[in-house]
Amino acid sequence: SGALPAHPGEPPHNPGEVAAPPGEVASQAGTVATPLGTLFSCACRDVLGWGFSEGRLEIFHGAGEWLGLRLPHGAAPQVVARLQAVTRGCEAQELALPRGAGGRRGFRVDPSGVVTAVTRFSFAETAGLRPGT
Repeated sequence: SGALPAHPGEPPHNPGEVAAPPGEVASQAGTVATPLGTLFSCACRDVLGWGFSEGRLEIFHGAGEWLGLRLPHGAAPQVVARLQAVTRGCEAQELALPRGAGGRRGFRVDPSGVVTAVTRFSFAETAGLRPGT
């Protein structure tokens, strides 16, 4: 089992965020551990996606929960590459979608946050939203 060991140095900036040096994501479970114990663990199959920028990685999992990690300079690409290799998740995109006629958003999601249907010719479809994402 691989792990992302959390760095006990600087405090996190946001709730749910921990500081972590580069680590490994195992093919069965992703884990964030500190010298005091495990902070986070989930099956790789439960990883929905991630968002990253230099020094920051957010992992979305389960029924829409997330974990934010602060990473050392240059570490995000290698962690993202491992997530791509061992999960069915993908990079998250933030979309600002206006409501269509009748106040509808033009898409439906299941309880785990996965898009199940997109209305043809809706703002959601035009923006690139597709079922299964």
